[in-house]
Amino acid sequence: MLSRRDTQPKPCGPESSHRRQQEIHDDDIDPWTRIQRLFKMPSQTGLNKLNINHGWPVMVLLPLAGLAKIFHWNPTIVLVVNIAAIIFLSESISISSDELAEHLGELQGALLSATFGNTVELTAGVLALVHGEIAFAQSVMVGSILSDILLIFGCCLVTASYNKEVLEFNSALAKTLSSLMMITAVTMLLPTALYSTFPVSEIDDRVLSFSRGTSLVLLALYGGYLYFYLGTHKHLFLSNESEAGDDDDENNGGSSSADSGASLASSIIRLTTAVAATVFCTELLLESVDDMAQTLGVSEVFIAIVFIPIASNSTEGVTVIAASRTGDTDSAIRVIIDSLLQIGLFVIPFLVIIGWCIAEPMTLFFDSFQTVAMFSAILVVNHLLRDGQYAYIHGAMLLAL
Repeated sequence: MLSRRDTQPKPCGPESSHRRQQEIHDDDIDPWTRIQRLFKMPSQTGLNKLNINHGWPVMVLLPLAGLAKIFHWNPTIVLVVNIAAIIFLSESISISSDELAEHLGELQGALLSATFGNTVELTAGVLALVHGEIAFAQSVMVGSILSDILLIFGCCLVTASYNKEVLEFNSALAKTLSSLMMITAVTMLLPTALYSTFPVSEIDDRVLSFSRGTSLVLLALYGGYLYFYLGTHKHLFLSNESEAGDDDDENNGGSSSADSGASLASSIIRLTTAVAATVFCTELLLESVDDMAQTLGVSEVFIAIVFIPIASNSTEGVTVIAASRTGDTDSAIRVIIDSLLQIGLFVIPFLVIIGWCIAEPMTLFFDSFQTVAMFSAILVVNHLLRDGQYAYIHGAMLLAL
């Protein structure tokens, strides 16, 4: 007996052919695309279109964070509430700083992005210095670097090359950024070498003075990197889509910037408010670190290396991983390595200078295990970039590391 479906006439013509092709195309969709469709994050759809709705989680989480502090809630709840708030605040800071950068020009916009792109790490580092927690501040910096080059970059390589042949990086971009990345690793190793050179009675002052002088050099190098990035070799950091967008802007006579001029004041207000709220949540988080460590059974270093950097880099990581799904790993390399250079060439030296100003002996001498772990990770990523080719197994190795 034939069913109703079997007795229906089979359509023919171009429409039926297109429908069959669409069904075949849907069957060929790989699991990564299906997962992306099911769990489509706001960052992938463009939060600029959701300005009305995407702020409500912050409006709910900030009062909860204050209540958790006042009524001494369970440290686990304090951790979850503040981490969730920091995730949404990081997205708000990213959107607001990007909007504000459009009004300031390339150089000023890059400096603004450098300052506010790692707001959580910078805030946590400064607050930890004020409280005399130098080791905690250093652990946050190491965690941010490891999160960028192992977790996010590894996910990018897996999603970009899954079910594909061996792919290639932009060799000029990869080699240039890998060299700058190695400078960051070397500056972390030199203080360790100093400890094996001088007597114990003299080493603290030697390392402190060396770190402050090196920090000034690194800040100058970061300024040179910005000039290289925005001036003489800007073409290395532009994708094809960006170059086409720049040409369109020139043809339109800059009408887009004129249309966005009215939002300058609102962008400043949103950025200021988001930064102030981030400082508030980070302060609450740092005040409860001891209780969190005891309740969760982990060390304070684990919280600094894992929880805070992942919360800070989550929105950026989701966006970069989604972009790499199209195979554009060059953009992922630019974003990830740029974030690493901001930490290594700007935030860490800046914290050393801040410690100098407030009489806190912040140095470039990190914990030995953290130094070895960070140098090993940078060495592996540097070798991968120099090789110029990658497959999804390389991303799996970075995730495993």
